[in-house]
Amino acid sequence: MKRLSIVVSELNQIFTEREFNEKEIERSYREIESSAQIGTSLDEYLSIERYIQGLMRINEELSAKIEKKNQEVNLVRVDVLKARKDKRVLEILRENRYLEWKKKRNRQERRELEEYNEMVLMNQIHADPRPEGKKESSKKIPKTFKILNREDGGDELMGDFKNLRDFYEKYYMGQGR
Repeated sequence: MKRLSIVVSELNQIFTEREFNEKEIERSYREIESSAQIGTSLDEYLSIERYIQGLMRINEELSAKIEKKNQEVNLVRVDVLKARKDKRVLEILRENRYLEWKKKRNRQERRELEEYNEMVLMNQIHADPRPEGKKESSKKIPKTFKILNREDGGDELMGDFKNLRDFYEKYYMGQGR
C-alpha cells in the first residue's frame, strides 16, 4: 500500500506539471492575441512561440513519463491485490485454526465433566450411610449419559433416539397394546 501511494503520488505530480504547462500555453496564446492589437515586434512573437513549443515538448516528455508510471502503478496494484488475497487466506486459516481449537477445548471440557459426574456417582454409591448388612446386593450403578453437541456430529445417536421414540409410542401412547 505504501509503494502504491508513493507511485500514485509521483504520477499525480506529473499530471499536475503537465496541466500547469497546458495552462501556461493557453496563457501565452492569449498574450499573443492581445499583443497583436497593441503592436508587438516579430522578435517578441518568435520568443513566445519558442516558449510555447518548449512547453509542448516538455508535455510530450511528461506524457511518456505518465505512460511509464501507469505501467508501474498497474504492477504495484497487482502486488497489492495479491497481498490482500494472501492476507485474506491467512485470516481464513487463522479463523479455521481457532474454530478447531475451540472444538477440541469443548470436547475436553465435556470429557472432564463426564468423568467428574461418574466419579461423583461412584462416590455416592460407595458412601451409602446404611449399615453393611442392609445393603442391597442387586443395587445398580446409575448410568451416566454422554453430553452431545451438534458440532461433534451428534447424529451418531440418532438411531438410539428413534428406538426410544418407537418404544415410547408403542407402550405409552397405546399403540403397542
